Amino acid sequence: MSVIKRQTILGTIYSYMGVGVGIFTQALIIPNFFTTQQNGLLQVLFAYALIVAQFASLGYNQAGTRFFSYFRDAENRHRGYLFTGLLFSVAGYAVGCLTLYFFKEEIIGTAEADRLLFSRYFYLMVPLSLATMLFYLFDNYAKGLYDTVHGNFYKEFLQRFLIFLSACLVAMGLIDFHVFILLWAVGICLPTLLMIFRAYRLGNFSLAPNLYFFKSDFRRQFYSFSLFSVATGFSSIIITQLDKLMVKEYLGLSNTGIYATSILFGSVMTISYNITAKASTAIVLDAMHSQEYGKVESIYKKSGVTQLILGCLILLVTWVNIDLLFSFIKPAYAAGKWALIIIGLGKLFELANGVNTLILAYSKYYKLDSVLIALFIVVLYLLNRFFIPLYGLNGAALAAVASVTYYNVTRTFLIWKYFHIQPFSLVQLLILALGAVVLLLGFQLPALGESLVERLLTVAYRSALTGGVFVAGILWLNVSEDLNSVARSVVDFVKKRL
Repeated sequence: MSVIKRQTILGTIYSYMGVGVGIFTQALIIPNFFTTQQNGLLQVLFAYALIVAQFASLGYNQAGTRFFSYFRDAENRHRGYLFTGLLFSVAGYAVGCLTLYFFKEEIIGTAEADRLLFSRYFYLMVPLSLATMLFYLFDNYAKGLYDTVHGNFYKEFLQRFLIFLSACLVAMGLIDFHVFILLWAVGICLPTLLMIFRAYRLGNFSLAPNLYFFKSDFRRQFYSFSLFSVATGFSSIIITQLDKLMVKEYLGLSNTGIYATSILFGSVMTISYNITAKASTAIVLDAMHSQEYGKVESIYKKSGVTQLILGCLILLVTWVNIDLLFSFIKPAYAAGKWALIIIGLGKLFELANGVNTLILAYSKYYKLDSVLIALFIVVLYLLNRFFIPLYGLNGAALAAVASVTYYNVTRTFLIWKYFHIQPFSLVQLLILALGAVVLLLGFQLPALGESLVERLLTVAYRSALTGGVFVAGILWLNVSEDLNSVARSVVDFVKKRL
């Protein structure tokens, strides 16, 4: 089994375990046992922590990934990769924290209903951003040594499981929100300590001062790439966080909590992309370096097909149950129903574009990619300013989808122009057609009743039928040899155990 396939499968297992826990926490426990304002506060604190952490690396993680082969030297403890990364990160972190301090009032906002709660926990962003920054550094180090699985487990599953346990304590009435938010912060920080220990266990670990990088011949290229990568690194963060912050600015913390619960669904849909990109990074880099564009195109196309299949499956199962799903939480959250659907439809196009992020960002055209990202941020900001006042939560969703579509169309076009490869195929149209047919059939499935048990059974049988029919159709059409291969392996494994 190839490195990408093995790590993708393991990463998928851990991530979807985390998704299950995360969905239960963010879409059921928190909406039912926390106020919408408290939910919004958690989202905003984490959003700012992610932004500061991403900025703090000053592009080192992206540049370090591309130039890791220059550092890789087991006998010399990888030539101070971690020491150099810490120097970059400490400098960026200091700037980020100072920015939070000087713009505290602007960040908190003027809404009296939110100020008291937000100001009480404002400085919690400092340790959260520190832990997240260090996790990125040590996870990228492990990724450079071809270990993508542990970082996935710690961040995608363990962190969410710890938060789930803390939320359960609130639901049982054992702790209040103040204790919860402290435990929530511990849950976010603990994976960083485990990631550092894992990096140490990989061997040849060193934080000792090493000036190899500052004397190297490639440092100017590295500086140039890292400078432009500051913008590149913001792309995934901005996509998922800027709209929340602008909803907070225009509509307050309570609506931020509602919106964040709805777009959680979009994050679930893109897990397949995150896993594929993480597992593919080192191999795509090597292929780009040796100009093996046929190998890159193969990964590019396969990722677009696999991601679209998984995205369609998740959207299909969610859409046929949409009203029932919102019936399990406080009625106020139903305001985010159409925002969820809009985000979901937009994610399908994003997933169909495959791992376009890797190809352009780690090519010689990385500067152009950084310009695209800067423009994307501007477009997203302007569209939010236009749509949110007009359409509220749905406006934020429309702005997100429109800006991400622009971003992916432009990036995919440039990859085709410079490398003559693209991710699209008729197979993807076949996947969408199958999904649309199954969706229409799913809408015809009746509800079993209004009681809690009957609603749960309705969700279960609708999901099983629509999801099962879609998966069976995908396997029968053989649109993805990788998925059919996995299915055959599972069948063979079961047969051996019978």
